[in-house]
Amino acid sequence: AAQLREKQIRIEGMLGQWIEKIEIVPSTALEFYRNREDFWYGPNQQLGFRGKTNKYEAISIPHCQLVSPRAQHAYAFLEKRIKELNFAPYSILQHEGFLRYVIFRESKTHGKLVVVFNTFTMEYENEMEKLAHELITSKLADGIVWVHNPQLNDAVQGEIFKEWGHTQLGEKMSGIDFQYDVTCFFQTNPKTAEKAQEYVVQLVHDTNPNAHVLDLYCGVGLFSLPLGMKGHLVKGIELSKDSIIWARKNTHNLGLEEVSFEMGDVPKKLQELEKNAEKFDTVILDPPRSGLSKKLWRRVLRLQPTQLVYVACSLSALRRDLEWLSEYADFKIENAKAFDFFPHTEHVEVVASIHIEKIKELPKGG
Repeated sequence: AAQLREKQIRIEGMLGQWIEKIEIVPSTALEFYRNREDFWYGPNQQLGFRGKTNKYEAISIPHCQLVSPRAQHAYAFLEKRIKELNFAPYSILQHEGFLRYVIFRESKTHGKLVVVFNTFTMEYENEMEKLAHELITSKLADGIVWVHNPQLNDAVQGEIFKEWGHTQLGEKMSGIDFQYDVTCFFQTNPKTAEKAQEYVVQLVHDTNPNAHVLDLYCGVGLFSLPLGMKGHLVKGIELSKDSIIWARKNTHNLGLEEVSFEMGDVPKKLQELEKNAEKFDTVILDPPRSGLSKKLWRRVLRLQPTQLVYVACSLSALRRDLEWLSEYADFKIENAKAFDFFPHTEHVEVVASIHIEKIKELPKGG
């Protein structure tokens, strides 16, 4: 309760210009709530988290209250087994080695656990084959995915090289079974995310039951699909090819003709919509932590929406983006709630319904 109050005070302090009071919705669980955890394989052949003061140090995590007990058992097994197999850690300084990350992806709805190995090279093929079968036959995991990332970076993304067992994931939210795979982003606290999802759908539908909706950064259709189920005509835009593939699969499974998805960079796609003279009543924005840009605001406003629904995972980015929006439009925040996606951390999500009262004269160009 004290944590929630502190977050509430911080939100009202940072957004007080637009939001006087805000309700904060608690997480449905205070432990074992995450469906994803990324473990780094450090230079000392230790699987764990990066050190806070030394980013080149990996720290063992023998007990973790974020992921399920089953995932913790898998971690304990892998921490020991990887050392026995003598996998070479990938060096982000020398750009050599093998193993980068071990990632756990879970389905809280179905209880499925998929372990992802992210590697720089495709060595140790026999060892990886053996390790995958050990994890599956011992029921420590349902599926194993080997992701190859040969780029000289420190990313957890990559192309799927091999798979073993059952690797498809899914979460049931608002009565919809969202299917996806390990290459897709999905909300890491799905039970609490479902509450935010329901709130977004309510904000849109209560404002205008016939709203034509544009869903930016739509992922696998978290907001698009339930809005389509309510009869809204929805277009989703997302850069991730894999997320769009699964969004379309989910739409097909539901038989929704009202919902469509396009893959591409959001600012460029907005420019195309403007050239085609497309208009939307509501635009949903669920951007990365870095937030939006002035150019993106201008391109959104050229579509002449009357409602913006902003789903923010960074308070500072939200405050900055609202300040930028005020340069281009007169607006007011009609409804807002905060959602405690990440208990015991400083992070909090805010959903705000913004009514556009007047669009000012926009600068020409981007």
